[in-house]
Amino acid sequence: LYHFTKLIVMSGGQMRRLSIALEALTRPHNLFLDEPTSGLDAESALQVMYFLKRYVRAAPHRRVILTIHQPSSFIWKEIDNIALLAKGTLVYQGPRTHMESFFDFAGYPTPAEYNPADHYVTVVNDDFGNHKMSVDEWGQTFTEFEARTTKDDGNCRTMGSFKYRSSWINTRTKDEIETQRAGPVQATAELTKRYFRNLFFNPGILGTRIAMYSMLALMVGSLFWDLGNRHDFASIQSRTAILFYCVAFFIFMSIAVLPFTVMEKSIVDKEVRNSYYHPAIYQVAQGIASIPGTAILSFLVTLVIITLTKLKEPLWYFITMFLSLLCGEALAQLVSHIVPHFVIGMAIVAGLYGFFMLFMGFMLVPSEFPDWLSWTYYVGMQTYSWRVFMYTEFCCDDEQVWGDDENSTFKTGTDVLEFYEIENVNRGSDLIVLICYCLFIHTMSCVVLHLRYTMFRSKIGEIEETKSEPAPETAPETALETAPDAVQDAKSSNKTSLKGYS
Repeated sequence: LYHFTKLIVMSGGQMRRLSIALEALTRPHNLFLDEPTSGLDAESALQVMYFLKRYVRAAPHRRVILTIHQPSSFIWKEIDNIALLAKGTLVYQGPRTHMESFFDFAGYPTPAEYNPADHYVTVVNDDFGNHKMSVDEWGQTFTEFEARTTKDDGNCRTMGSFKYRSSWINTRTKDEIETQRAGPVQATAELTKRYFRNLFFNPGILGTRIAMYSMLALMVGSLFWDLGNRHDFASIQSRTAILFYCVAFFIFMSIAVLPFTVMEKSIVDKEVRNSYYHPAIYQVAQGIASIPGTAILSFLVTLVIITLTKLKEPLWYFITMFLSLLCGEALAQLVSHIVPHFVIGMAIVAGLYGFFMLFMGFMLVPSEFPDWLSWTYYVGMQTYSWRVFMYTEFCCDDEQVWGDDENSTFKTGTDVLEFYEIENVNRGSDLIVLICYCLFIHTMSCVVLHLRYTMFRSKIGEIEETKSEPAPETAPETALETAPDAVQDAKSSNKTSLKGYS
């Protein structure tokens, strides 16, 4: 329990190091990191850099691209190649070991006992007018320095018009490390395991729903105590009311899963875009993982309501409630893949459930629907749950006399079913419809996820980045890069930055 508690309350630094380890597990050739040492103490930050250095040298063709704010002198020595930018102007580009020569050439050598990185970023930053040279003058000075630099270091390679030292030169004699992704079965199993582990560490996710369902079931059972032993006209109304409530509200409460699926979207986005698994695998795992939870909820509702009300055939009640909740959770998952925020998703799901409940045959029988709306009776999952519940309670018992007098509208249970136009219902067929309904929604979720990460991949990425990462204010920054293309991209930014190549 102590270890579980420590895992739940991981610090920001621990979470940052964990995220780096998760990315390194798949052994990518190009590893991009954004401020991996921020929030870490000096020793932890240095150990992260040591790890990245070892990672680069463990196999050929590996590169680490990262940004760092205010690197210590120890961290500075772990950087191989640098690109220094100021307001989009290239101030320096090349090996870290040659950088001091450039600043000495420009007339700004590093003072004794100064951290070189702090000195370099400070002298090229003219935001506050404390330095004689402007950014354009620094750029011109570097051009002149490049032109005068003609000798090559034996352990340097030339790329374009500058020289850079690369850590992977030391790995040319090492064998390539083969990487592979988990297969569909293994990925599904791991995602399902992660879902249950998340429930274990966050018991409130399922515990809150268990408390809600149990409390409402207890209230329903108390209100309709011993209803199954009554057969007067009022009991007919009570039975139809309680069955409608169970179908409508208990399925409606499956909307509670939507916030958790939406909050997990950022994690899934990262994993799918890194090709950890196909998005359909995630949906399959979600569908499998939802089965135990819905089974528990269905069992509790059946146990409480059937025990207190004495309604008929608890097994049919459980199976119907179980399949209905599976359909409800599948619909919530589908909507969560479409909407950007769970509040919007909850509004959409609530609207759909309101539509389904209106046309399920309780408030108005199908024959009284307008012709142009007759199709709506067969659309909602609640229709089939309601029909199974009603047929189970009122069918096959014509010897039982219902009503309090001879003028009662309903003499038998069949009369009740005929009134709601469900006397010819086949319960088995309706349950099969619910199963197909659930599978169809999950299939639609797979299609939506596939389209989201293929046809609309870049567009969604731009939208998410715009929302989640507002433009930073102008400020000095240090970065470690590995390709000249990154320098060209960085030239468009209006800030001072230090970039390097490893």
